[in-house]
This record gives sequence, structure tokens and C-alpha cells, in this order.
Amino acid sequence: MRQWELFGITDTVPTPPPPRKRFQGAETIAAVAAGRPVFFWTTDTALRLRTVTGAATEIIGVPFSKCEGRGLLELFGMEGPNLEILEAHVAALNGETAGFTLRGERGTVRCEVAPTHDALERVIGTFCLAMEVEDVDVRDPESRALDVALAA
Repeated sequence: MRQWELFGITDTVPTPPPPRKRFQGAETIAAVAAGRPVFFWTTDTALRLRTVTGAATEIIGVPFSKCEGRGLLELFGMEGPNLEILEAHVAALNGETAGFTLRGERGTVRCEVAPTHDALERVIGTFCLAMEVEDVDVRDPESRALDVALAA
């Protein structure tokens, strides 16, 4: 008769804790800072986010699960500086390239939006590129919360 030991279930060796989550978009944002544009997201013609990168979700400060499939209006609203985001995407749907400043929870980035086309050259959505980093907060959420608490 054979006896089996299932690792992680029957062994007594403790497993190490998972590594701390660090700012996932740091390398991508560094590419923007080095002068190379970085892809952030695409939308359809109803301005619903279709593809969203980790760098974009890190800058915005909203989890990926709450971004993809949501409309820009729902995600950013149309108050104050966020109106610029909607106007740029509407201009892109009209065939133009437009820019805006994304003031997210973890940083501020200058972006450009352009239309995407199908094989018949019809506009089928937009794509957004981060062009220039103005400010990025690379601290983890716990450190930022502590700094806010100490400042108050």
C-alpha cells in the first residue's frame, strides 16, 4: 500500500505569504515619462470602455473590474475637469484627434484620443494614449492613507 502526501494540504511546512502588491503601472508610466506613448484604453461608439490597461486603472485608482464595460460618463462624470475627457472622446468619434488631462487618484497624465476605424473607414470607437506624465503617486494605498491621516 502506498501513502501519498499532498503538498500544501498535509505537509507541515508553512507557505510564505504572497508578495505585497506594488504599483503595477510603474514601468508603463516610466515609458511615458521617457517620451514614448502608452496605450490606456479603447471605447466603442457609445463611449463604453472596451479594453483597459493596468497602467490606466492604476492612474485612475479604480479596479479593473469596475472599468471595463462601463461608460466614460459613468466612470468620470461630466463635472469640472472631467468634462474635457468626454469632449475629447466625442471629437475623436467625429474623426478628430483631441487631447485632455487625466487627473486620476494616483496621478495626472496628458492623453490623446483618436478614432478607430473599420475596413470601410467608418469610425467604430476611440483609443486613448498617455503622452506625458505630469505627476504620479507610486506609494501603495496604505502609505497614502497614512499620509492623509497625518496631514489631517
